[in-house]
Amino acid sequence: MTKIMKPGDYVLILFVVLASAGAFFAIPQLLTETADQKMIIVTMDGEEIHRFPLEDQEEAYFIDFPFNYQGEEYTGRLEVDEGAVRLHRLPEEIVPLSIHADMGWISETYQMIVSLPIRMYVSLEIEEGKKAHPDIDIFAY
Repeated sequence: MTKIMKPGDYVLILFVVLASAGAFFAIPQLLTETADQKMIIVTMDGEEIHRFPLEDQEEAYFIDFPFNYQGEEYTGRLEVDEGAVRLHRLPEEIVPLSIHADMGWISETYQMIVSLPIRMYVSLEIEEGKKAHPDIDIFAY
């Protein structure tokens, strides 16, 4: 009568289980971008109007930025906290609904905040030259 599994089989199974568990925790850490590599991009009418570094500080801070809409000068306000950013309410005369403010916080490069009436959006981008993994084009979840 022969044994179905030999002692070497147990070692091999243990190795595969440990390697799988290690990969499960290691791969997301290797693919994650750090917050100090990200930039906040404010775009209006398809043109970038401002670029700010996303700094991870202990306390929340605000970034005020000027922009022009139909010949008038306005000021927008970004709030940055714990590696995430949000756009505060823009003036009601140019953006009647507060959908952009209700979108909340973004912290990843695939997220954005959109204000359609004035064609403005805020997104995050990895600063060129500081890409964590330049060979990776896209992530699929």
